[in-house]
Amino acid sequence: AADASPLSAAFHFSDGHFLLPPIEDPRFMSQLVAACSERDIRVVLPTRDADLRFFAEHREALVAAGIWPLVAEAETVEVCLDKIRFHRHCLANGLPVLPRIEEPTAAEYPCFVRPRSGSAGQGSGRLPHAQALRALHGEPPWPDLLIQPFCADPEYTIDALFDLDGRAVQWIARERIRVKAGESTVSRTVSLPALDALVPALANSLHLVGPATLQVFHSAARGPHLIEINPRFGGAAALGIEAGLDSPQRLVALAQGDLAFFRQPRPLRFGLTMLRYSQDLFEEVP
Repeated sequence: AADASPLSAAFHFSDGHFLLPPIEDPRFMSQLVAACSERDIRVVLPTRDADLRFFAEHREALVAAGIWPLVAEAETVEVCLDKIRFHRHCLANGLPVLPRIEEPTAAEYPCFVRPRSGSAGQGSGRLPHAQALRALHGEPPWPDLLIQPFCADPEYTIDALFDLDGRAVQWIARERIRVKAGESTVSRTVSLPALDALVPALANSLHLVGPATLQVFHSAARGPHLIEINPRFGGAAALGIEAGLDSPQRLVALAQGDLAFFRQPRPLRFGLTMLRYSQDLFEEVP
C-alpha cells in the first residue's frame, strides 16, 4: 500500500507499505517507479478518482517502466468522471438515464443536482425550489450542473468485472438500503434481470477494464436508470466480493495471464447483507 501520510489505516492491513508525495507533486511519478522497482511490484491498482486520471494518462510511461496500471484508457476514465459527458454518452448509446433539465420550471421541482465532477455525493442534493438552486449556484445557465428530476426509486450498485477487451465477465447487484455521505452503510445483494441486462449493454459502448461500480435507480414501474459509473472498486465492494464475485483473486489471475481462472463464473449469493461500521486503530506515534 502507498499513501502520502504515515497515518494511513491501510498500512495496518497491507503486507508492506511506503510513503509517496501527493499525486500532484512532480516527484510522484519518479518516486512511485523507484518504490515499485525496489519491491518488484508490477501491477498498480488505483482506488481514487484522481488516481484513475493520473494512471490512465501516464499508462505508456508506466508500462515502459515495467508497471501495469490496472485502469481503463484515458478517454473512458474522462467519460466516467464527468457526469454530464456520461449522461450524453448514455443518451447517444440508448442506455436508460433520467432526462437532463437545463433550467427547471416550477412544475419540475423538486429536482436533483449533481456537479459534473466529484465523488462521495459532494455537492449533490435534492432542491425543493428555484430559490434554493439559485442560492447555491447563482443565476442560470448552469453548464457544469447535471440537473434531473428527483427520483425516489430504490438505488442499487452493481459491482462488475471486465476483461482487457472490455467485455463484462461477471457482476452482482446490491441494494443501497442505508447511505451516508454517498457511501452505502447497509446493503444487500439482489438478483434483478433488468439490472443484469445493463452491464453487457454498457460494455458494448464503453471500454472498461478490471473492476467498475455502476450506480442505478430501479423500480418495477419505471425500470432502471443509470446514475453514474466509477471505473474502480466502490466503497462497499467488499459485499460483492464476499457474495462470490471473488474480485481480488481474479484480478491477480488477470495480471498473471491466467484468463481461464479470471473468466470462470463464480456462484453468487443473493440476499447477503453487509452492515458497515468504523473500527478504531491505535499506534504509538513519536
